[in-house]
Amino acid sequence: EQERQAAAADEIARVKSLIGNKVEGAWTRPMSATQGLKCTIQVKLLPSGEVMDAVVVGSSGDPVFDRSAENAVRKASPLPVPQDRAVFNQSFRVFTFVFKPE
Repeated sequence: EQERQAAAADEIARVKSLIGNKVEGAWTRPMSATQGLKCTIQVKLLPSGEVMDAVVVGSSGDPVFDRSAENAVRKASPLPVPQDRAVFNQSFRVFTFVFKPE
């Protein structure tokens, strides 16, 4: 059981990293974006990885940056999802991630 949980945790971390990379690749930096900004986005996914919704739930304090991050999530659709349906349902159907491009 512990091994299964550890494998699931590794898979979750791996997929979140892939999602972060894909979103960052789809992001267009606004002129106002300063170094170190970050926001938290709640994402709702279909099993295919298609983004149903993306909403900023923790603002950076810069509305233009927040909107650009939301748009990047939508543009990056479909997002990578785990092969394991149980892991998807538990951790990726609705999840939050912190967007902080470097």
